[in-house]
Amino acid sequence: MIRTLFATTALAAVLSLNAVAQDTTVEAQPEPTVGEQVDNALDAAGNSMQNAGDAVQDAAQDAGNAIDNAADNAGAAVNNAGAALDSAMREPWDISAGYTIGAEDIIVNDLLGAPVYSSAADDAEEIGSVNDLIITNDGDINAVIIGVGGFLGIGEKNVAVDYLDLEYTMAADNTWRWVLATTKEALEAAPEFVWENPREVNNDPAMAPADPAMAPADPAAPAVSQ
Repeated sequence: MIRTLFATTALAAVLSLNAVAQDTTVEAQPEPTVGEQVDNALDAAGNSMQNAGDAVQDAAQDAGNAIDNAADNAGAAVNNAGAALDSAMREPWDISAGYTIGAEDIIVNDLLGAPVYSSAADDAEEIGSVNDLIITNDGDINAVIIGVGGFLGIGEKNVAVDYLDLEYTMAADNTWRWVLATTKEALEAAPEFVWENPREVNNDPAMAPADPAMAPADPAAPAVSQ
C-alpha cells in the first residue's frame, strides 16, 4: 500500500514538472531574411561613416583653431618685438656727448619753406612749398603741409600730405630737391587743410552750453514782479 502511494506521488510530481516545462518553453525567434540582414548591415555602415565624418570635421575645426591661435600669437610676438625695438632705439642719448648727424637726418629749418616739385626731371613743375609740419608726441612727422594755390592757379591752398610720400632726391641738374609724385587733379580734389587744435577745441568756452541765467530776456514774456 505504501509503495503504491509513493509511486503515485512520484508520477504526479513528474507530470507537474513536464507541465511547467511546457509552459515556460520560449518560442524560437525566426531567422532574419537576407533583405533584413542587408538593411541592418547598411544601417551599421551608415552610422560608422557618419561617426567618421563627425570625427574628421571636429579634427579639422580643432586644427583651424590651432592655426588661428598660432597666427595670433605670432602677430602679437612680432608687435611686441617691434615695440621693444622702437623703445630700444628711442633710448635718450647722452647730452654731454652731443649729437652726431646721420646720413638720413634733415633739419626742419631746411625743410620749412622748401619748394616741392612734381618730379626730378628738368621740366618738373614746382607744385608748392612746405608751409608747416605736423608731428606726434613721439617726435615723428605725420604730415607735411604744402601750399599749392599758385600751382593750381588759385589763392593759397594748404594740402596735407604724408611725409613718407615726400622724396628728397637728386634732380637732373645735380641739385637736391623735394619731390611729391602727384597730379594737379589730385591736388585740386584734396581738401584744404585747416588747423584746429583738438585741445583748444575741447577747452573752448564758446563750445560750452550757455547758462540759462545769462540768456537774454524774451521781450514777449510777461514781467515777473519782485
